[in-house]
Amino acid sequence: MSKRRVVWPWYATAGAVLALDQVTKVLVRDTIPLHESISLIGKSFLRLTHVQNPGVAFGIQLLGPSTLMVSSWIATVVLSIYLYTLIRRGDPLRWPIALFLTGAAGNSIDRLLFGTVTDFVDVDFPNFIMARWPVFNVADSCITIGITLLLFQVIFLRHPLVSPLETESHERSAGTSPSLPSDHGSRTTPVAD
Repeated sequence: MSKRRVVWPWYATAGAVLALDQVTKVLVRDTIPLHESISLIGKSFLRLTHVQNPGVAFGIQLLGPSTLMVSSWIATVVLSIYLYTLIRRGDPLRWPIALFLTGAAGNSIDRLLFGTVTDFVDVDFPNFIMARWPVFNVADSCITIGITLLLFQVIFLRHPLVSPLETESHERSAGTSPSLPSDHGSRTTPVAD
């Protein structure tokens, strides 16, 4: 029997987070007028502010709207395939990639349907470098957490950013199993006389 990992729970969880992202955006678009705010904590520490963002994270304008939308969808498809192989292998990179993919998909849906992304979480960190933190959404949070986890795994845990397909192909050509260490546990311990 194969020890391959089951994939559907990952996609079900991603679907639930994606649904949360889309539902919160619909609620904001339907209940808060554009550029208006509702205070939640304090007068200005945490509020819901309806903003339509034509750029990427934090409103940064890198590409034209059409190029941004097409590149977002290409990245979503490529990351979906990559995530599938990571999950099947039980690779630790599946966590950050799943978060990043969910966030990218959430914002890509907005760009496809509306041409902009709905942002609404508005936080003020007093005495911080900026006057206010840029307004963001659930998808942006997933992307930020995913990138943070990815950097942590690569920098501190020294996890290589290698394609699972390349790794499996290399292991097969070397005659080893992708699920086992390359030495198959064949180390021998010297026996004392």
